[in-house]
Amino acid sequence: MWALEKLSSLVFSPPTEENHRNTKWMNEGQDPTSSLVPYQTGKQRAEQKLKGYFSLAKAEIDKALHTEENGLTGEAIQHHKAAQLVLAEGLSVCRSLPAGHVSETTNMYKEKMLKWRDEVNQRLQVLANREKRASVGKALPAPNPRVAKPARGSLIRSSSGSGSTSPTGANSSSDNEALLPKGVDSRLAAVIENEILDRSPAVNWDSIAGLDKAKQTLMEMVTLPIRRSDLFTGLRKPARGLVLFGPPGNGKTLLAKAVASESSATFFCISASSLTSKWVGEGEKLMRALFGVAKVRQPSVIFIDEIDSIMSARSSNEHEASRRLKSEFLIQFDGVMSNDEDRVVIMGATNRPEEIDDAVRRRLVKRIYVPLPSFGTRKELLSKLLRGTAYSLPQADIERIAHATDGYSGSDLHALCQEAAMMPIRELGSHVNTVKADQVRSLKYIDFQEAMRSIRPSISKDQLQHFELWNQSFGSN
Repeated sequence: MWALEKLSSLVFSPPTEENHRNTKWMNEGQDPTSSLVPYQTGKQRAEQKLKGYFSLAKAEIDKALHTEENGLTGEAIQHHKAAQLVLAEGLSVCRSLPAGHVSETTNMYKEKMLKWRDEVNQRLQVLANREKRASVGKALPAPNPRVAKPARGSLIRSSSGSGSTSPTGANSSSDNEALLPKGVDSRLAAVIENEILDRSPAVNWDSIAGLDKAKQTLMEMVTLPIRRSDLFTGLRKPARGLVLFGPPGNGKTLLAKAVASESSATFFCISASSLTSKWVGEGEKLMRALFGVAKVRQPSVIFIDEIDSIMSARSSNEHEASRRLKSEFLIQFDGVMSNDEDRVVIMGATNRPEEIDDAVRRRLVKRIYVPLPSFGTRKELLSKLLRGTAYSLPQADIERIAHATDGYSGSDLHALCQEAAMMPIRELGSHVNTVKADQVRSLKYIDFQEAMRSIRPSISKDQLQHFELWNQSFGSN
């Protein structure tokens, strides 16, 4: 195979005096390795061979990332495929190793190659979709921003006006400017494009315990309208604004990840640092660029985590730059220049809904309360968290734990399971350095009882009451 030919330079060292001596002994019918332990020699050879595959795959991935940064999507795909083939051959060698040749080093190379294989497969899917969008852009004589969304990087242009060619094959100084709405700075559009999530978070609806109301609302607003645009018209047209609020650690950001994974929309992940600048007047220009790029790439989802930090209530003593940023958001969202036909959804998440500006709250029509997990949700969440861990917990014990953790958030339950999982390790004492992994005892109910002494609920009753009152006044559920 071609990979083995390339690996020869990595696996085998150049001829030395010792190699010539070994060749001479072999010609005379002698074995130069007869004095070595066979298994030890086999381990060394296996480790050296896997190291060669590992190094070659790493070199191909580095080349792929470098060419991708330069906008050469086709070459990046070729290098990723080469790395994919090398990793497949390396893992095949791992599976065929005799038991006596397996060591900690070979296992380490195997784990790394498995991880790299999954990442390379994901990256190839992203690049394939990007290249497909670019080919659609080439086929259209007059690019329509609502039909052909340019590949990431195609809106990025050099401020010096060098006239470099974008991945779509058009001159970046002319055609790409035609794609952007009027008044959007191309340099700031390039900054916004860096906030596009181009790798799937691998979170689906089924991996989220509970939150059925929030999941249903998100599917109605984002996923279903993309799949069945013929049904969601007129009065059925989905709302353009949504905010998830509630105590921290209950899955608001996880829901956003599920939207990014389950929908085919372009997903913008925005924070305060994405829209702030040290230059006066650039913050509102970034906000305009955000909506401009989102319209070009529609259907789009703009997710603003901790939206209260950007869209807090306006006051007379706040900084002028902050006030202008909020005004630009309101104008772009629902101003004179906005278009009701644009498929751009604004999705926010906050732990302080009362601090959001009134005008912003009015535009975020769907206000979904994400509460603490109920008893049934806690049972489901505990079962999901315990997967992959040895435990001796009948269903009755899991229900007892779910009852005892009333008032715990999702992140509190995760911390509780982590603390309980450490109990069998702490019992080992000094033997922790020598014990085998399969000899560690499984988790028991008493471990969770001990863990609950140190992991307490992070949300007070006063905070919960505050969220409940706000939900009664402004919430959608």
